Amino acid sequence: MRNCSRQRPGGFTLVELLVVIAIIGVLVALLLPAVQMARESARRMSCQNNLKQLGLALHSFHDGHGGFPPARVNATATSCSWPPFILPYIEQNNLFERYRFDLRWDDANTNDNGVIQTTIKTFMCPSCPYRKYDRAPIDYPPPNQITTPNSFLTRLPNPDATFPGVLGKDVRRRMADITDGTSNTLLLAESAGRDPLYQMGRFISLAGGGRGSWGNPGNVINLTGFNPSTNSLPGPCAVNCTNNNEIYSFHPSSANVLFCDATVRGMRANAPLQIVSDLITRADGESVNSDSF
Repeated sequence: MRNCSRQRPGGFTLVELLVVIAIIGVLVALLLPAVQMARESARRMSCQNNLKQLGLALHSFHDGHGGFPPARVNATATSCSWPPFILPYIEQNNLFERYRFDLRWDDANTNDNGVIQTTIKTFMCPSCPYRKYDRAPIDYPPPNQITTPNSFLTRLPNPDATFPGVLGKDVRRRMADITDGTSNTLLLAESAGRDPLYQMGRFISLAGGGRGSWGNPGNVINLTGFNPSTNSLPGPCAVNCTNNNEIYSFHPSSANVLFCDATVRGMRANAPLQIVSDLITRADGESVNSDSF
């Protein structure tokens, strides 16, 4: 006797297919932020490792030369920044031998002809967006100046208010000069993404001029503070508001900083301007609690 019952065709119905697609979409929506967070966590750790390596290199230079290198040498004919001095300590001996310390950092026939165009991964934070540059950048300049007006600071740096940081201008400072304590004083900090100018996470312009170059003696952090209300300097914001010579990173809610004892920590984006100023100064007698930044 023939079985007259209707056989169901194989495969998915349209409704079942739509349900499966919807489930996959929900899973992707749930998992994608977690994947992005994991990737950013890895990039943040890589950035911290870069700073750690630079800290060890600066300590090695200090031990070998009796002091830290200057943040910048401003002599007209031989101006340069601090990174060329530590090249041998980050496995860049060949580049160090090619660099001409007897000439300007941007001498067209020597230093600015293939030397400072060389990208060094240790100098670059992996969280930075892609950028096109003529001179290879460094995302970790020294915070060595404070020009914040009195209206934003209750305590001004003292002594040497113009260059109160550790890596100074035309001077080789020693550990003994850091009387505030090596664990209480900044050595390097993120000011990432230059040459381009960023404010509050937004691209503003291609500033240019090689100001983010590892060879440029002007590549320093000059704490002025940023005013988010007017998008201008000066202001009360000290961290992650602009990379215009201020502390700035592309990590969510914080920026990585290196202390003089070679420890690396995250500094909150809402760290008070006064606290950041106190951490930059090497000898103003202020003690800063780590919970305050």
